[in-house]
Amino acid sequence: MPIHNPEFKRLALVLTSVCIGIVALTACTSLLSSHALRQAIVIQQAAIVGAAMEHAPAAEQSIVRQLQAVDPQIVEKGQAVLAAYGLEQGELAAETGFAGSSFRLYFLQAASLALLSFTGMALIFFHFLRKHYRRLHELSLYAEKIANGDESLDIRDNEEGQLSILKNGIYKMTTILREQKDALQQDKLHLADSIADISHQLKTPMTSLSVMTDLLEDEQQEEIRSEFLARMRAQLKRMEWLVTSLLKLSKLDAGTVTMKRERYDLRALVDHVLESLSIPLDIQMIEATVEGDSTVFVTGDQNWTREALQNVIKNGIEHTPEQGKLWISVTDNPLYARVTVTDSGQGIAKEDLPYVFQRFYRGANAGDDSVGIGLAMAHAIVKKQGGDIIAQNEEGKGATFLLTFYKSPR
Repeated sequence: MPIHNPEFKRLALVLTSVCIGIVALTACTSLLSSHALRQAIVIQQAAIVGAAMEHAPAAEQSIVRQLQAVDPQIVEKGQAVLAAYGLEQGELAAETGFAGSSFRLYFLQAASLALLSFTGMALIFFHFLRKHYRRLHELSLYAEKIANGDESLDIRDNEEGQLSILKNGIYKMTTILREQKDALQQDKLHLADSIADISHQLKTPMTSLSVMTDLLEDEQQEEIRSEFLARMRAQLKRMEWLVTSLLKLSKLDAGTVTMKRERYDLRALVDHVLESLSIPLDIQMIEATVEGDSTVFVTGDQNWTREALQNVIKNGIEHTPEQGKLWISVTDNPLYARVTVTDSGQGIAKEDLPYVFQRFYRGANAGDDSVGIGLAMAHAIVKKQGGDIIAQNEEGKGATFLLTFYKSPR
């Protein structure tokens, strides 16, 4: 109940004090007005007596007796005389004690009016407070239910006022917290899946290494031993790359990576990446062609961009058949610079296209050695620098990846 609320009690006390003060002020005003009226009447009566005594000194006692005790007959005669001069009845005192009775009547009327006014105001104010605190109580119950896990309530309010704004704000905050809770839950599930995927990705080469180690101990032929050692080195390199990539992704996810802001030539960076991938290109006899602007300057982190480009181009190499082709285009305009990588492979299956940038996702056309982490890292790197990366596809005719780096206004 509002009456037990300390704020309500303070408000009621202030309102009562104001009412009492106004009533007292009304009484004082009435007393002063009555006193002024009494003085005016006394002055008027003294003037009348003085005028009468000037012309009829013998009537002194008779005039004084009339002031002390009014004779109705004399009053009638006086009223007739006043009427002859156009003075209305009631403009002069007609009975003894006029000022006192007028004061009491005026005071009672003023006090009654003030009490009625403030009683009505108090009732309206108390009704408002009762409604106000009832709504606050509803908010308290709502917050308590939310704290207990009941998120099905809706307290949106279309009325005007600060309390309605507060209710809508609490609802919005609750909605945001609910979404964050769902996102955290999804992150937990994603983390669990990621750990399972990482365990699976590491388990395969580790099992292979264990088997080859056992076989290597019993193998006497040098040629077979050399082959086992080569396979073991390949598996170790794969594990090293996987662990390094996961560490890089973890840094990107945690927000601990600070991207540099340096000006560099994007076309030259593409050429450098192709040079570093020359061995797998030669092994598969893939023809890589670079087209577009010869010099394209952008601002960003050159090392991390190299990592992203390398992963995207490497993905294109892995999905291009032997003696296939790889087209790379570098374009520039006042708004952005773009690198387009297109391979001549089978393309991306339609159902896989929305998920190509999800880590550990392996589509229908993924290679046997694909882990599903390279494109995810490229996506994280480009997005971290405020750019965009998009996968396009024409199934059966190869996949296209567009890496866009926006230019900041100078």
